[in-house]
Amino acid sequence: MKYHKIIYIGFLAAVLFTSSCKNGFEEINKPWDKAVSAPVEQLYNGLVSTMVLGWQEQVTYHSWIYPITQQAMVTSNSGYVMANAASELWSNYYLALGNYRLLEKRIDESPDRDRYKNLLAMAKTVMAYKTIKVSEFFGDMPYSDAGRAATEGSSKYRSKYDTQSEIFKSVIGDLKWAVDNFDTGNDQIAIGSYETFLKGDIAKWVKFANSLRLRYALTISGKDAAYATPVITEALTKPLLVEGDDVAIWPLSLGLTLEGRRWSFNSGLFHRMGTTMWSYMSTSDAKDGSGIFDPRCRIFFEPNNAGQWVAYPQNPTNTTTPEGGLPYHNDRLTSWSKKGDGNIYSPLNYYFAKDQTTIPEPIFTAAEVHLLKAEVFATGLGAAKNMVTAKAEYEKGVTASVNFWTKVAMDSPDWVVAKPSTLPTSAVINTLLTSPKIAFDISNEANALKQIYAQMWIDGFRQPWDVWALKRRTGNLTPMSAVNAAYYDSNFGVYHRFVYPSTEPDYNGANWRDATGNQDLTSKKTWLEK
Repeated sequence: MKYHKIIYIGFLAAVLFTSSCKNGFEEINKPWDKAVSAPVEQLYNGLVSTMVLGWQEQVTYHSWIYPITQQAMVTSNSGYVMANAASELWSNYYLALGNYRLLEKRIDESPDRDRYKNLLAMAKTVMAYKTIKVSEFFGDMPYSDAGRAATEGSSKYRSKYDTQSEIFKSVIGDLKWAVDNFDTGNDQIAIGSYETFLKGDIAKWVKFANSLRLRYALTISGKDAAYATPVITEALTKPLLVEGDDVAIWPLSLGLTLEGRRWSFNSGLFHRMGTTMWSYMSTSDAKDGSGIFDPRCRIFFEPNNAGQWVAYPQNPTNTTTPEGGLPYHNDRLTSWSKKGDGNIYSPLNYYFAKDQTTIPEPIFTAAEVHLLKAEVFATGLGAAKNMVTAKAEYEKGVTASVNFWTKVAMDSPDWVVAKPSTLPTSAVINTLLTSPKIAFDISNEANALKQIYAQMWIDGFRQPWDVWALKRRTGNLTPMSAVNAAYYDSNFGVYHRFVYPSTEPDYNGANWRDATGNQDLTSKKTWLEK
């Protein structure tokens, strides 16, 4: 069955069986204790389908999260508000959680439950990823009791909020179970074409689950080092993602057309390359691009309408020249050079919008694994401090990132202008690794750590949600412009989280009030933030 068809099956199952805080679910879920027809294979694939980025989610990344992380900048207000993405993410997650609870129940009641360990481990891993992603946006949230109305009855219609600390530790525990229970034995039930995500590659599943465990342990290490340290130590002894293992939504292999991608560019309109990112990719402001030393610059961004490289001020002043043009208009699908006379600042590369079937939605790259390991060895958290090893992992991470993004462009049939024909030569990589801002400062741990975070920030260009979490958990150690910082502080620095959708105070009011104290503000920091 085609993946896009499974999306609707999964969605329907979730609508029927998830726990939610919306009015009327008492009737929708009756009778809660009766058998359901959806097999576990469809429930699992429906769960996987919810990993695709939402339309409102993507617009919000362009309009809000990019300027918050300073991976890019916006030249005007698009009119899109964070609440749109918050509602979409929340609904997506709890529909998926309902499917997951039902899948757990079906496996637990099956006489073949031991033969479904791989399927359960895959579902736990997917749900772990989704849970932490949502918690990093909102903080505390319904989790341990949520999604259970269809399987446990009316007492679970409205769910209590778990703390972010409890959620992280529960998820890390689920990932340990998954890593320890993936089984390559012949007795495991294979779900064939229903396993659309990693194609039944159990070894890769182990690496993905263990890499997530390493990421999440490091995420909370600044808040609970005693808990995180042994997790990191153990994760380093087990398989991790390596080059060629990059985990993503690969639309072509899934038979998907990611239409929301182009729409999000067309709707965002105002995102441009900012001076913060430019400063990490070029040695000068030469408009001909002669100062560019990072190959990723020409992949992430493109010249303006006049063919010039010009970065928009990250923190503009009243003297900043206004921006115009239409670099994300559909006219560019047939007339690539037509960006509009008013386009004077470098836009994001429109190939990311034009190509809806080949360019992936990254989830976890091998480059990030190397950089996480570099952080471990630079800090001594979970392993003996070793700056030589940290440097080696850092340089492997930068190289893996450049190669990954170059190959993305090379593999895209839509990519024509400035399309790379080969991976960067060793000389190009060496120029990058030895450039003043990138060369690893082995003698200065604090500076070296900032360099590691800077490369996570660059590699995560199309994962700004993860970079926002990185920025908050490191205490703003990701790259930030010091020029006119008051502008950033008043316009973007005030955002620390999403507010809960209006359905929560409306239909889960008592639990929402217990969690927020009626202070549900974007300025309120979550537990993981320094």
